[in-house]
Amino acid sequence: MTNPGGPQDDGMNRNMILAIVVSLAIFLPYNFLVLEPMQKQQRAAVIAERAAVQKARVEGPVAAATGPVERGVAVATGKRVKFDAPGVDGSIALDGGRIDDLSLKRYRQTVDPTSPEVVFLNPEAARGATYGVFGWTDSEGTIDIIPTWTAPEGASLTPQTPLTMTYATGDGLTFTRTVAVDDNYVFTISDTVANASATPRSLRAYGAVRRHGLPDDLMNYMTVHEGFTGVLDGTLYETDYKAADKGKGQNADKLLAGVPSTGGWLGITDKYWLAAVIPERSTAVSGRYTARRGADGRTVYEAGYIGEPLTVAANGEAKSTHHFFAGAKRVEILRNYEASLGATDFTKAVDWGNFYFLTRPFFWLLENFYKMVGNFGLAIMLTTIVVKALLFPVAYNSYKTMSKMQKLQPKMKEMQERYAADQQRLQQEMIKLYQTEKINPVTGCLPIFLQIPIFYALYKVLLVTIEMRHAPFVGYIKDLSAPDPTSWLNLFGILPFDAPVNIPVLGFILAVGLLPILYGVSMWAVTAISPQQVADPMQRRIFQLMPIMFTFMFASFAVGMVVYWVWSNTLTFTQQYLIMRHQGVETGLDKWLAKIFKKPPSSPVAG
Repeated sequence: MTNPGGPQDDGMNRNMILAIVVSLAIFLPYNFLVLEPMQKQQRAAVIAERAAVQKARVEGPVAAATGPVERGVAVATGKRVKFDAPGVDGSIALDGGRIDDLSLKRYRQTVDPTSPEVVFLNPEAARGATYGVFGWTDSEGTIDIIPTWTAPEGASLTPQTPLTMTYATGDGLTFTRTVAVDDNYVFTISDTVANASATPRSLRAYGAVRRHGLPDDLMNYMTVHEGFTGVLDGTLYETDYKAADKGKGQNADKLLAGVPSTGGWLGITDKYWLAAVIPERSTAVSGRYTARRGADGRTVYEAGYIGEPLTVAANGEAKSTHHFFAGAKRVEILRNYEASLGATDFTKAVDWGNFYFLTRPFFWLLENFYKMVGNFGLAIMLTTIVVKALLFPVAYNSYKTMSKMQKLQPKMKEMQERYAADQQRLQQEMIKLYQTEKINPVTGCLPIFLQIPIFYALYKVLLVTIEMRHAPFVGYIKDLSAPDPTSWLNLFGILPFDAPVNIPVLGFILAVGLLPILYGVSMWAVTAISPQQVADPMQRRIFQLMPIMFTFMFASFAVGMVVYWVWSNTLTFTQQYLIMRHQGVETGLDKWLAKIFKKPPSSPVAG
């Protein structure tokens, strides 16, 4: 941002510097004193709870019943039918027909390709219990029919072999359920109920996702939505866990009573994963979110729907079909299900944020460049070039203004000295000078202001889209969604020891990797080439320290974010240097080169 040298503009500079310093003064202590201790406390609580569960298992079944059990124990309890598909594997519990044991075959827990698969769904008795449940209730929706299904001996579920299960109530009703699974993440549940009695029966079909307690990997970030999500009657409804616990959130009373909808979908979302129930696109349902205290003390979060009453005539039958999505929120896959299942706005399961009109186009650019080059890091760089090209007219005018103001520095200084005792006259003379030279000082600020929404859009996209998870770039960068894993302390991995980045306070300083340092260098280069408009020594010193401060700040950002800024600064430096030289201005780089090589800089060519 340029400063013509007037008192008003000096005040603007001081306010901007003060805002940056105050932001850093708040952010850094908050990270050291609040975020890091909170994360350590949460990790300690998880470890302690797991230890308590293990102790309960050793001490006996009575003690174990007081809390969640280990996942393997829960899965081994009761009869199950295994399923295996290209996208998922696991098993279905015959007790209740719940889909509650599921792992994602295409995703690993770490960047190591040999690490275990991501486990997403867990039985009710296990820690992190999350599952899909489908069934029937009476016409009032008060009595839940929870059958223990019977499956053929040795049955299994694959995309080529559907699973058929049956259950008879003993009073004339026989339920038949067929479960199919596709190559990605959707199960199709087709229920038929036959009434062999002489009395008509009225039933309602339902589908729900349930989660018992908060997930272990809860991020609890303001910029990432976790909790209830869904689209009913064309409207997106989102409620986080904290609001659900308090009975608040978006349209809480309306959702508790039930929102009428034809089709739609509801579910519970994590940062990358989603479990959602999807009725048939033409089916009238009532969708709702609930949070209630379970028998074991955990809160049971439920997102689900119930259909309209169906009359099963005497010696007749009724049918109901549900779809259950349990997997990764990959945009292309969600988009395909919008078409094939009629899941309205299913891509809104990704938390695009309130500025979706920026984040979605930004992702579209990244996605298409990735399809071209096969590397998300290169896609980020190509997207940066597109953004720079779109903003070039604004940048060109900005740099032209900066160049003109640089040439006017002697006149401005003379005016400041002449009218030092008359600030009003100084302002008037400054305005006349700008008008005579056809300069608009605000033009120099536009590129900075336009970078703010671009920064947010890329930050949001890198944070919430699974396409960037574990996406490699080059060399040691194996995950663009994670911070730079290197440290200057061990010379970025050259020395044979790990940097102690977990040390309180100091760890923040030691965790500065190679890319954040390159960002600091690139920011310094852009600052150095810009005209030095700030006269106050203190302000100039703060501007000189900003690249260092931002280097430490960016150390905790996703690598993809830092790649964008390093490349953006490189392009900015090149643009600014060429334009300013074309305008006949001696840049900071020219002066530095002249000082290094002890010769006068080459004469610029006036445009």
